Amino acid sequence: MAELAVGTVLLGLAAIAGLVFIHRPWPDRLDVWGDRLFPADLSSRWAHFFVTLGSMWALIAGVFLVFVIGLRRDRVRAIACAIAPVMAVLIVQEIAKPLVDRHNLLSSGLSYPSGTVTAVAALATALTLVMPAKARFPWAVLGLLAIAGTGAAVVVLRWHYPTDALGGAAVGVGAVLVVDALLHIPGVVAEMIGSAHPGTRVGNRPTAASQQRWCT
Repeated sequence: MAELAVGTVLLGLAAIAGLVFIHRPWPDRLDVWGDRLFPADLSSRWAHFFVTLGSMWALIAGVFLVFVIGLRRDRVRAIACAIAPVMAVLIVQEIAKPLVDRHNLLSSGLSYPSGTVTAVAALATALTLVMPAKARFPWAVLGLLAIAGTGAAVVVLRWHYPTDALGGAAVGVGAVLVVDALLHIPGVVAEMIGSAHPGTRVGNRPTAASQQRWCT
């Protein structure tokens, strides 16, 4: 599945970067370039607005919204897209950050990957997936703008290095894609079995081929 492959690659890249930062935690060339592109402004209003999108309350509200919207179309996806953002943030905060142990020079806090960007990226991806197919493109664009804005904001506020923001985006998007793909595997396998053996029940429902046979 393409969804699983893309998600795995993103999580893998974030993990590789984390391994690098364990041994080389100081800012790299990309961080230096990003800091120059986004000069520090600790009182920036737009930056403070964007980082609120990754707050705990925004995460809770976003997960609830994702679940309600997704429940109408795909229950499995609704569950996956509701739990994946929470899982991603918890893994970042409780496992990844202490493990990498990279510190921001200004705040001295653990910085890789950015939990704020992870939350926004995960919610943006989840919202895009639960939307109807025709509405996904504009939601994907809005999601990318939200991720980019939040990434720039945490750099402007000097909460994180640019590579911390990129790592958070990779983890957020990747986690949702992987969880959604994995939870859909049983259904895909059941459909494949049903296609290979017409008349076989998929769960508690007969397949389309079986229904057609009984109706003719």
